[in-house]
Amino acid sequence: MKKIISVVLAAAMSATLFTACGAEQTPLKTESSSASPDTARAKDHGDFHVLYFRDGSKSKKASATFLNSFTGKSEEVEMVRCGEDASAYTFSCEGNVRDYNVVYFTYDGKKTKAVAFNRCVSGWQKTSDGFTPYTQGAETDYLPSFEKITLDCNGYEKDIYVWTPEDYDAASDEKYATIYVLDGDDEVNTQNPGARPDGCLYIPDQVRSMAAETGYKAIVVGVSTYGDMNEYMRDDELVPDLGELAEKEYKSKKKGGDLARFMAETLAPYIRQHYNVCTDALHTSVTGASLGGLETFYITMEYPEIFGTAGVLSPSFWTYDDEAWKSYLGKKDFNVNTPFIYLYTGPAGGDTDPYVTEMYNRMKDMGYPADKIALHYNEDGAHYPNSWCVYFSEFLSAMAFQRVEPLQN
Repeated sequence: MKKIISVVLAAAMSATLFTACGAEQTPLKTESSSASPDTARAKDHGDFHVLYFRDGSKSKKASATFLNSFTGKSEEVEMVRCGEDASAYTFSCEGNVRDYNVVYFTYDGKKTKAVAFNRCVSGWQKTSDGFTPYTQGAETDYLPSFEKITLDCNGYEKDIYVWTPEDYDAASDEKYATIYVLDGDDEVNTQNPGARPDGCLYIPDQVRSMAAETGYKAIVVGVSTYGDMNEYMRDDELVPDLGELAEKEYKSKKKGGDLARFMAETLAPYIRQHYNVCTDALHTSVTGASLGGLETFYITMEYPEIFGTAGVLSPSFWTYDDEAWKSYLGKKDFNVNTPFIYLYTGPAGGDTDPYVTEMYNRMKDMGYPADKIALHYNEDGAHYPNSWCVYFSEFLSAMAFQRVEPLQN
């Protein structure tokens, strides 16, 4: 199934700055990354982070209610109007990123949907696509451009779409992290380049927000995963072969292993050769939703020396039963090249739980380090791009900081 994928001073004090890479770079297929968390990012600069809300209704006042999705702790904060233009008022306030990971806004008596709150979020605005990322001081109608690359993937052509930030300089000494996105063609409107495609996650916008707030810079590599539209389809490419499928009526040729090898042995080397990026696992991540989340998890388990962080959004873990998963994971050494696994899901009926919570508990029971895995269970979550869009920055925070504090305290 195709996935349905004084404020200024406070902001300066609360922003966390990063260096893009460790001092040394590690080539593909080595046993471990030489870049440690200490050399890869700076230390935190406080508990508080400034959040912006761009209100097109031009309300007289607005408030932000911060939530901890794990403990249920909440706090309402009155926002201060800090800017205006012809289209909107902008409000701001501070929140504690160690205590809270979710926020919703109240204005003119209306309560918005909950969205992510973390150091990688500058702010949010209401658009025709729902709530979308807003970066304070940046244009509000940003339209990203992608470079299209075509590579051979197991005998057929695969389209790759690469987005680089505006300040990207291929000749500079500054290196960028890399975010590989399965179903990445959903971010690209090939029919109308002047408009956003339906169902996109606004990933370049979220990466721009992360860079503005933290200094952590990355390029985005969108991987089309619709197969060759002839012999292999999406349900083939994004399902690894771990044995017998749990649902016998579900049909798949289980070519996820082929896609994983393509990602590790063809695509990652190509990107590292042709773009100014870090070559260690700590600065290389992969993410996907639904079947893309399943394949993201598999790719990271198979090639942890290459992909150091996984954004596993509403994954289709139901494809295999507990016995198959334990058999597969029992062959892995969780003490070597341990990637950070960020899991996101919502309730049964609307999303992919209980399978994701079961995987989270299974991993911990099998010895996966507790500081390398986090689960966000969103009780209001749905198996839909709008849900993944407003929480995508939590994966970015996991990638940049290698922790999600409100979920791991």
